[in-house]
Amino acid sequence: MGYTDINTNVYATGIIASLKGKMDGPCVLFRSDIDAVVMDDEGGVKHTCGHDAHMTILLSLAELLIKNKDKIKGTVKLLFQPDEEGEGGADKMIKNGALDNPKVDKAFAIHVWSELKEDTVGIKKGAVMASTDPFEITVYGKGGHAAMPEKCVDTIYIANTIGKKIKEMANIDTDLDNKVVLGITALSGGKTNNVIPDKVYLKGIFRTFNNELRAKTKENLCNLVEETAKAMGGKAEIKFIGNYPATINSNEEAEVIEEIATNVVQNIDKNYETMCSEDFSYFLQKVPGAMILVGCQRDEYYPQHSENFTVGIKPILIGTQIFYDIVKRYLM
Repeated sequence: MGYTDINTNVYATGIIASLKGKMDGPCVLFRSDIDAVVMDDEGGVKHTCGHDAHMTILLSLAELLIKNKDKIKGTVKLLFQPDEEGEGGADKMIKNGALDNPKVDKAFAIHVWSELKEDTVGIKKGAVMASTDPFEITVYGKGGHAAMPEKCVDTIYIANTIGKKIKEMANIDTDLDNKVVLGITALSGGKTNNVIPDKVYLKGIFRTFNNELRAKTKENLCNLVEETAKAMGGKAEIKFIGNYPATINSNEEAEVIEEIATNVVQNIDKNYETMCSEDFSYFLQKVPGAMILVGCQRDEYYPQHSENFTVGIKPILIGTQIFYDIVKRYLM
C-alpha cells in the first residue's frame, strides 16, 4: 500500500505499521488481533472469533489512510497483534515498545460480537469485559488396582471433589461487581477401567470485573485446591497459565465513540458488558481508549468460538467507518 515505517520485530508475528502526517499531532493506535482458535486435539485452527474480520477492518483503514495521508496531523499506528487467544500478546508487544516512538496517546480496538445484532454498536464507559485467569491443576495420589482402592490414594475422587468445591465458589447470580465465574472446564486422567491413576489433570477458568475480588478469589482458590487434596491423602498444585485484566474503557473516549457511532449504525448499546475477556485490556491500562463491540448476529445465531461462527460484510464496513471517523476526529 506504500507504508514505509513497518516494524516486524516487536513480538512473534506481530506487525506495527506507522503513518506520520506532515503536521504534528497526537499518536493514535488501532489494534487488530490476528490469531485463530485451536478447535481440536489435532491442532486444527479456525477463525471462529472474528479476528479475520478485524484484520480486514484494519487493512481497509490502512488503505484509506494512505490515500489521505496529506490530511493527517500526527501519527497513526496500525498494530496487528498475535497471541490474543494464547498468552497475552498485547502485554508482550507493550513490553517491546509498541506504545513508544512516538508515544501513543490513545488506543482503540474493535471486536465483532455475536451477542449483538448487526447494525448495533456496544460501547460502555468503564468495565466492558472481564478479567480472566485460566488455571491448571495437577492432582497427585497413589495409583494401583481399582479392585484394591484401600491401597491407593484415589486421584479421580480427589479431582472430582476439588471440581465440586470450585464450582461452589462461583457467584454468578449477583450484581456485576460481585460476579465470579469459576469452574473446571477439562479433566483428564487414567486410561482404563481397572486402574486408579497416579495423576489427574484439570483445567479451569476464573473471571470477574472486580480487581479486589479477583485477588481474594485467587488466594482462596489456591488454598482450596491444596487443602482439599491434603485432607484426602494426596497432593495438588495449581498454576495460573496467563491472566488478562478487566477491559476498562475510559469515559471520554467512550463518549466520543458513542457520538461517532450515532452516525454509522441504527442502534447503540451503552450498557452492554460481557464476562468474556480480551488482552486489549493491557493497552487500556497504559493509555486512554476503548474497546468497541460491533454486532455481527444475523437471523441465525452462532456464538463466538462456535464451528459455524461467521461474519458478514456489514460489520466490516461499520468497523472500518468507525475507525476512519476516529482518525478524522483526532488527526484530521
